[in-house]
This record gives sequence, structure tokens and C-alpha cells, in this order.
Amino acid sequence: MKRNKTNIDGTSLLFVIAMTLLGLLPLNVFAYDSPYKLPIFRDVLNKVKLQHPTDKIRIGYGGFKDKAKPYFFLEKGRYMTFKAEKHVGGAIVRSELRMGPKDWRVDTQRSQILDAELHLSKPDSLNQITLLQIHAVKPSYPPLRVVWLRDHKNIKDHLWAVVRPSPYKSGINYIDLGKRSSKTFTRYTIRVQKGQLQMSVNGKFKLKQSLALWNGIDNYYKAGLYLSGKGDGGKAKVRFKSLSYKF
Repeated sequence: MKRNKTNIDGTSLLFVIAMTLLGLLPLNVFAYDSPYKLPIFRDVLNKVKLQHPTDKIRIGYGGFKDKAKPYFFLEKGRYMTFKAEKHVGGAIVRSELRMGPKDWRVDTQRSQILDAELHLSKPDSLNQITLLQIHAVKPSYPPLRVVWLRDHKNIKDHLWAVVRPSPYKSGINYIDLGKRSSKTFTRYTIRVQKGQLQMSVNGKFKLKQSLALWNGIDNYYKAGLYLSGKGDGGKAKVRFKSLSYKF
């Protein structure tokens, strides 16, 4: 009986493909669902633009209603999902949201908060994946990146907060945020106010860092996938159960 069911399912799929190619069925038979369908994502999606595969804008501010891409879609009716693939020796690749439309400075009196509950699938071949960022406009450096690293200081498969205390010096601090979860979602909360960066993971305090040397520089948050490893190549996928940007 199982064999017959498989044959029927396969025949049905071939029929749908054939009818679509002949123009007898609409192309959206295989369309992706839009993350905007879920109320939990609407607020943040009204404040962002989608960039892929470099910094090219694929969906602009205010344009997310009914929009989805093969690299940005709603999975299982629950998760806002990003996919990206980088070829070895190729250019940087991204599929990520750029928060806005207004930028902010680290000495802000009002808290700038990014809160994300996400799950990174087991990476394919890649050595590093950036998931969340605070990024400066000029100079174009990130004061903070939340990065998965395959192996750093002999610690494997962990996520790290990579903090750059100054835009004018090359020093970088690595703070271990814990091992990548194979099944469960992890919540990251980032807050910037009055020149101070604070971060917690699943409600547990992880770091406090002065960003006073970044005063006077405009910044913004980013969320999704950013693949930039030199000599790196492979596929990545991250799912968000929730994402919010408050200011």
C-alpha cells in the first residue's frame, strides 16, 4: 500500500509541474509564504528593508506585505526564514534585514533594543556566519556582530559576540555566548543607551561594553545572514521565531 501511495503522490506532483509549465496552473502554486502574514513580524517588517545577495535592496521600507523570496520566507507557517549560499572564493553574500529608516548614535538617551529569538541550522561547510549586527554608517565597521564560528580558540560550534570598542583601532573582543543549539531557539537581546552596550542570552546577562569611542557616528541594527569568511563556501539557514526592534 505504501508503494502505491508513493506512486500516486509522484504522479500528482509531475502533473502539477506539467500543467504549470503549460500555463494551465498559476505560477504561485509553488510560491513562498510571506513572513508579513504573521502579526508577530509585522511591526519589525514595517521598519526594515531586505538586502540580497550583496547590499542590493530586494524589498524596500514599507513593502513587505505579501512579499517573499526563495531566500526570505515564512517556514511552516511560524518562522521567518533566511537562506544564503556563498561560493568558495566568491564575494560576500547576505540575506538580511536592515533596520531603519532612521539611524541612531550610541549616546542616545532612548534605548535602542534588538530582540531576536532564532535557530541556526547546522552550517554546511562554512566557518563563520553573522546573524545579528550593529553596523556603523561611516566608518563602515560593526561595533557588534553576533557570529557563529566553527572553531575559535579550540571551541567548536559556538556563537560569539564580536565587539569592536573603537572605530579607529583594530582591537576586537570575543565573548562566548554558548554552543549553537541543535534543536531549540535562543533569544538574544541587545540594548544600546548612553554609550553603553548590553547583551543577554535567554535572559542571562552576557556583556556590558562602553562604546563611547563611537560617539557621533550613525548606526543601525541588522538581522539575518551575512557570509563573509575568506576562503569560505557553503549554505546557511536561520529561522526566527520572533524579532523586534524598539527605540
